[in-house]
Parts: sequence; C-alpha cells; structure tokens
Amino acid sequence: MNTPIVDMLHEVAGKSGPRFCMPGHKGKPGFLPSEVNCYDITELPGADNLYMPQGAIARSQELYAASIGARESFFLVNGSSGGIHAALLSVLAPGDKVIAARDFHLSAVNAFALAGAKPVFVHPSAQDTQLPCVVSVEDIKRAVGAHPDAKAVYLTYPNYYGMCVDLNRICAIAHDAGMQVVCDAAHSAAFDFSELLPVSPAAAGCDIWVASLHKTLKAMNQCAVLCVGENAKIGHETVQARLNMLQTTSPSYVLLGSSDYALGYMREHGKAALGMTVNLVEDNMRRLEALGGYRCVLQDVPRLAGAFDRDVLKLVIDVTDRGVSGFAAARILHQNGVEVEAADISNIVLICTVADGAEDFDLLKMVLKNIKGSNYNIRAGETADDLAAIYGAQPAADIREAVFAQRRRMEPRESVGYIAAASVGAYPPGVPVIVPGVKVTERMIDYLNRLKYSGYQLFGMDGGIEVACL
Repeated sequence: MNTPIVDMLHEVAGKSGPRFCMPGHKGKPGFLPSEVNCYDITELPGADNLYMPQGAIARSQELYAASIGARESFFLVNGSSGGIHAALLSVLAPGDKVIAARDFHLSAVNAFALAGAKPVFVHPSAQDTQLPCVVSVEDIKRAVGAHPDAKAVYLTYPNYYGMCVDLNRICAIAHDAGMQVVCDAAHSAAFDFSELLPVSPAAAGCDIWVASLHKTLKAMNQCAVLCVGENAKIGHETVQARLNMLQTTSPSYVLLGSSDYALGYMREHGKAALGMTVNLVEDNMRRLEALGGYRCVLQDVPRLAGAFDRDVLKLVIDVTDRGVSGFAAARILHQNGVEVEAADISNIVLICTVADGAEDFDLLKMVLKNIKGSNYNIRAGETADDLAAIYGAQPAADIREAVFAQRRRMEPRESVGYIAAASVGAYPPGVPVIVPGVKVTERMIDYLNRLKYSGYQLFGMDGGIEVACL
C-alpha cells in the first residue's frame, strides 16, 4: 500500500535512540506496549509537521484528495468537530447569513458562534416522526429564494440514521444562487470508494466538507479529514490558517498514521471490500427479519422522511415488534457482548464497515433471536407539527452574543421565555433541541422531559437550563 506517513514512522521512529524530547513516555512501555508508544513521536527530523506539511503528511493528503476528486485535503486529529469549525470559519465572516438544515450536530452551533454567523434554520417538511427527517430540495430552494443574501448552505450528509438529502441538486441550487455548500459529511467517508453507496460530497460538488475516518473506515478515534472541492472559491491559506487556530500544536502521529493506513487500505482494497460488506449486510438484513419481530427500516429508502438515498451500511433495526424498546434491546445486546452505535425508543443503530465479519453478525443474530419483551405499545409521541414547532424556532437573538453573554442557570420550567445560552438536546443523534439565541418554550421543555423519561441521554441540561443575560 502507498502509505507515506506509515512508512515515515517506520523509518523515523525505528531509527531513534534515546529521546530527550516530548512525549514524556519516550517510546517506552507504559499504558500501551512499546510497539505502539514507539510511533507516538513529536516533530522529529523527517517527520513532517501538520501545521505546514511538506513531506509525508503532505503526500498522504495529496494522495487522498486525488483519489476522491477533491482539490485538497487536510488531516484532522480532533475528530470532525474541529473540522466543522474550521470549514465554517473559512467560508463565513461575522454577520454572514448561512442557510442551515436543522438536523445539524451541536458542533455546528459552536461553529456558528465562533464565526459570528447568522444561521437561518430550515426544518424538514417531511412528515415521518419515527425517524429523523432530512430536508428536501424544495425546502432548500424556498430558503435560498427567501434569503438570497446568504453566503452558504450548511447540510448534514448523511444523517445519523444513514438518510441522505439529494446532494447533487442542492449543490446545484446553491451554486446557481452564488452560495457555497458546507457539509458535515462525518458519516460519509466510505462513499468515496464504492458506487454501491450514495454519491460522495466530492462528486456532488460540495465546496468544503468534513468526513470522520474513524466512524466508517478502519481508523482510530479522532481521525478525520477536511476536504475542499475542485471548484471551490476558498483559498488554501485560509483553510490552513483556520485549522492552525483550532488544532493542537502537538498532533498525534499515531492518529496521523492511522488515517494514512485507513485511506491507503481503501484506495487499494476499498471497492472490493465494500462490495463484500454491502452483500454481507443485505444478506443479514434478510436473516434478521426472518427471525420475526425485527424490521430493518432502511431496507428501502424512507421517502416519508424526505430521504433521496440511504446508506445501507448504517443498519437501523426497529425492535418494537419484539415487545422491547431500542434502549432495552441495546442493554441486552451489551450484556451478551454485542455493542451497538446507538439506540432510541424504537430502534437500534449499527454502523457496519469493512472491518465487520460474518462471525460478528452471527453473534448479533443469536442474541436478537432470544430477545422477547411484553410491551407492544412503544411509539414516538410527537407529531410532525410538534417537531416543526420545536426545531423550527428561529434565533431571537444573535447566537454569538448569547453564547458569550453572562449566563445563569435556571430550572427548566422557569427558563421558558428566556434566551438560551447553551445547546440542549439528546443522544442520539446529537441534534440540539434548544439552540443558543433561541427563546425557550414550554413545548421544548416538555419534549426534553419526554426524551429523558423514554431513556435518551440529555446534554446541556444538567442542573437546569443556561440562559443568557442580555
């Protein structure tokens, strides 16, 4: 495989003797064995530098960009969140308007605040309430028409459940209006390597996007990459400068090596490996449904949720006909040695990659076969109108001002009518229910309470709601 960073690490780390430099473990055994710690180096001679790459890191980034049809790529060592911040800071100036599909991750909220941007939220018009919906072409077209002064359109692609917007048409609409497309493509890294998966951000014409290599490729946690499209009007120096503001000055070469290896593997074996993985997943979808009481909800594109396409490797299984909630099924699976990515009231969510094998699905099926509950009335309680009223609320105050204002914590019910100073929401999927700058409503609090008592993990609500003193 062509892996410049891995090759460099073998040479540079393998040659070094006593290290009177960082990191303090000096490449000797500790929490990790010496075989691993040896490659955890600092910017030794020949190691290249992530802040101004000219050697192995630069070559690896160039290989990746060329392989996917991007103009350039930048490796990230703090996950997609830092990349999303850098991407939006590269496109938006203080006061710039951005059209933002409302299924954004909370990291986007922090980016809006850092950029001083003025987002216009677009809630999906789709009516499905069993799965998180995505925006349609018409949703974005209306928003672009209503806000012709916006500088960019911000999308999540795909969403946490594998559902994809019509990225080709949305990019065309935005570009025709003179707007750039910024994409949180954290879950899309595999799309570049197989025609069996949805269109990639590069092929669709995105201007700048971020992909998490650790989510769907064989890379370690925190490995991600920021890419710039071939026709984007975004300067290299601008992106590099924003990244240098946000990333650590002591990047992990182990993570850089992991990214290099994962991408080298995909360039050499990705198409064939993904073909086998897609076949494995589709075969097991049929086998799981044959157990009875399970429905693989993404076996067909869920049009009612507004999706144009779906990622078959994001396996979402509705377990409610087994008489259990998704949360209960996830607990039972965990107790039997099987871990899932996430669960909600109705579903378990599994991320499938080229690292999965038939033996993994065999154990999954064995545990699911034995699950049996007694609650057959498990359903989401919100209507499409309820969700639109909650997530469709536009900021009543500037997001940056709300985030950086003095704040106080209030009991949730008492915070109604005040301007929120922090994001509040639930995992999965990490989409904030309350966004800074938005006025807290009774509906939002009721919805958060229902999520909490259904089994969701809430963020931003520990000890109350933070409100801005504006």
